[in-house]
Amino acid sequence: MGDAEQVWIATVPALDDEEHVVIGNHHSADDAGRRVVGALGGLGYEGDEGVYHLLAFDLWARCERVGDRLSVLLLTSPGVLDDMVRTCPERLREAVASLRGTPPVDGGVPLLRREITTDFDPATAPGGDQVVVLDHDGVATPTDLLAEFDPEEATLVVLHTNPGDERGGSSPG
Repeated sequence: MGDAEQVWIATVPALDDEEHVVIGNHHSADDAGRRVVGALGGLGYEGDEGVYHLLAFDLWARCERVGDRLSVLLLTSPGVLDDMVRTCPERLREAVASLRGTPPVDGGVPLLRREITTDFDPATAPGGDQVVVLDHDGVATPTDLLAEFDPEEATLVVLHTNPGDERGGSSPG
């Protein structure tokens, strides 16, 4: 399954019955951005038991519509990448460092970009500006990921599209 098949418009039973942009992220892939998104998903601060909150500048999404295409870009702040280079395990350090030279977008470092043909607009949808990232190991379909969601096997991260938004993201799992 290629990158084009890793973005969907779907309801997420673990959250609500609203539709969201859902991005599958196979964190053990060779792609540096995928690996960093997976690592960032695990950096949350625990709120309720099993629910971890990311700071808004740790990881956020930028959505843009052009005609019938919805483009979603996942970003992190340069400072977060700098901290990761100093503190992450050796196996991830090279991937993190390779992204540091990427030209910034809206003040953030681009990690992952996905596009889908759809009339869905997250900015006007119930629930607002949320993008859901299902971080997992291996290749899976959206049905597999959502039907068999298990916090031991995957991380569900809810991102907001405004990095200045103090709500941050949340990551049950």
